[in-house]
Amino acid sequence: MGAPHRSGTNCWRQHGCSRRVALLLTALSCCQPPCSVVAPVAGSRRFLVARHGQTTFNAAKRFQGTLSDEPVLTEKGRLQASELGAWLRDDAPDIGSVFVSPLLRAVQTLDEVRKVAKNLPPAEMLSELREIELYEWQGLTQTEVQEKQPDEFRTWKERAWELRLGGGRPVVQDLWDRATRAWELMRSAVSGKEESPALVVAHGTLGKALLSTALGLPATAFRHFSMNNGEVVEVAFPADLSSNEG
Repeated sequence: MGAPHRSGTNCWRQHGCSRRVALLLTALSCCQPPCSVVAPVAGSRRFLVARHGQTTFNAAKRFQGTLSDEPVLTEKGRLQASELGAWLRDDAPDIGSVFVSPLLRAVQTLDEVRKVAKNLPPAEMLSELREIELYEWQGLTQTEVQEKQPDEFRTWKERAWELRLGGGRPVVQDLWDRATRAWELMRSAVSGKEESPALVVAHGTLGKALLSTALGLPATAFRHFSMNNGEVVEVAFPADLSSNEG
């Protein structure tokens, strides 16, 4: 995970292959920094949030957004997914639930993971886990967008939470709202089950929104996190919050 620009939150990182694992103990109701965390406590509800492997659009620096059929995994992306599967098989705790974005690149990643980590439970597909909606930018390279809409591109780089596309939609705030809903659905789905971690296979920008909303951070925290292809971040909700899910 890229060096976060947030204040007072400590992360534990484990480096390996193309994957990095960060552990955050989060509390939706009490995430006023500083939050200082070292390891999960007993009873924590844990989610392993993974970004899909590299795609053809990632390699070409094209905006993917919610495009599904055209951006597919590259050979490098398949290798990243296989490495994730090997880590889940050999080093991670047993997975109790799986959630996946409906977009093809996430589904392909999970398929490659399953070839190695063969004992994963069936996945629940959630539309809330799809990537950020980028409307007219989808399929374009960063250079093309910068040439066609220089002011909007500058806003994306400097104040992304103010960017409006698709006829005026606040794309980052929409994503934050959807990430909040995704947490509600996933935490409700695992409520009452065994405490085994849940695996979430999704996207980089959606992943940033999941991390930020779990920490109670607003859309202005858009640039505080980053996720590489094939990276996993573990989010653990303390037991006192998990017991109130539903």
